[in-house]
Amino acid sequence: WTCSVAQQAEIPPIFIWEGSRRSIDPAPTLSRGGLVNRVSGAFSVTTKVGMLKAVHSFTLRKGTAFPPPWYSLAYELPADLESWRQHAQQHPQKRWIYKPNGGARGIGLILVSSVSDVDSAERPFQDRCRAPRAEDMHSSPLEERYFAPSGIIQEYVQDLQLLRGHKFAVRTYVLIARVKPLLVLLHGAAYAKVCGQAFDAACFSQADLFRHVTNQEFQKKGSEVHEDWKVWPVMLLRDLAQQLHNDQGQATLWLSSFWKQVREICLQVIDSFSESIRESQPGMFEILGLDFVCKADGSLIFLEANRDPSWVIDGGAKKAIIPALVSDMLSIVLRCHGGGESSGWLNPGGHEFQFEILVDEAKEIQ
Repeated sequence: WTCSVAQQAEIPPIFIWEGSRRSIDPAPTLSRGGLVNRVSGAFSVTTKVGMLKAVHSFTLRKGTAFPPPWYSLAYELPADLESWRQHAQQHPQKRWIYKPNGGARGIGLILVSSVSDVDSAERPFQDRCRAPRAEDMHSSPLEERYFAPSGIIQEYVQDLQLLRGHKFAVRTYVLIARVKPLLVLLHGAAYAKVCGQAFDAACFSQADLFRHVTNQEFQKKGSEVHEDWKVWPVMLLRDLAQQLHNDQGQATLWLSSFWKQVREICLQVIDSFSESIRESQPGMFEILGLDFVCKADGSLIFLEANRDPSWVIDGGAKKAIIPALVSDMLSIVLRCHGGGESSGWLNPGGHEFQFEILVDEAKEIQ
């Protein structure tokens, strides 16, 4: 759902909710104690390069090795092209995926098997780069792609847990409900996105994108290049667990392990850019979609934070999540900006899934 407001010079809106593009100057609204669904300090980590730099800075600050166990090794391109080249040549068994800095909906992703796929004497990297164009949105999903002026190349996770032979990723939701004092919550619902083609680590060319890219908007384009194409509907996390494990006890254990890891990883992701959040103006809030893949050993790998998680209700799973999530999110934001945190404030609608606190600096919870 979307909301647009024709801003008047003398009377700024008291509440702004906008989609992917900034259309209204939030300063007048914030100066009058209003609310805006954008946290300026969170923007950088919703880009691929920004998240890479945040995670790298996080490990330096903690004195730990980069990358952390929950983030795949990545290099910024073109800045770290030579460093990546040396590493890739030393580890030829690794596979890589290129992600443009501001990419979304699977646009601009490139599967990389060798250094020559990125840079060679005959065709150097700079000759393969160009700025994204509007027509790229409508191009064939499997046509040859150019590298963007800015992006990352990241080690591709090959030892995945699969659903009936197909790759899946899980979308979770994190709400930055208040910036001062910082309040961050995790929603208790999640859904799985599944690739339409069976996974095969040995098939790793641009023709195999539908085996490896779980983005649902991209998967919907499968009918443009494959006959009898069927998009797997997204599914609730509990339904995924039951399909992964026929035994109910094992499914419950899997869910418990998944959420335990998500909480731990989200806390570290938040820590990686918390200072930037605190520098944002009071009245800002934002909900982010954080995506994960599951390795065969049960551990999770964090993929990215999405600034505009899909609000399209295109199936039963999203219908079970999104309306209640949005209702509770707005109620929580209003309460923590002046309404007071009364009993049941984390689940004001009494819905099946509810928010839980990850960080609350007002109560020294983190």
